[in-house]
Amino acid sequence: MREALTEVFFRWGCSVATAVTMDEAMGHIRTGHFDLVVTDLDLGGANRLELVRLLGNSQPQMKFVVMSGRLSPNDILGSGFEAGTRLKFLKKPFLLSQLQAVVNELQNDGLPAATN
Repeated sequence: MREALTEVFFRWGCSVATAVTMDEAMGHIRTGHFDLVVTDLDLGGANRLELVRLLGNSQPQMKFVVMSGRLSPNDILGSGFEAGTRLKFLKKPFLLSQLQAVVNELQNDGLPAATN
């Protein structure tokens, strides 16, 4: 899934860095600037949720797309992280159009993108 989403984000005109481990992700964060973190909590769940909490607290401008097939939004939001303009949850499986809508909302500070 990581490779497929990397390709999708490239097609959308984004710069992308990928990480398999939390240490690798933190290394990217220390050496670069990121507007958006997309993570799958089903792959290393607790550590990835901790990564979201850590980054959310230390980098208030950073936004997150958190996806899971097992967890619900309440599992994440109940852990002290607010939804809205900084965090969006996607239940797997999802359509690319749903991912794009969530990313667009985050880019528009939580407001749905205008339709023509």
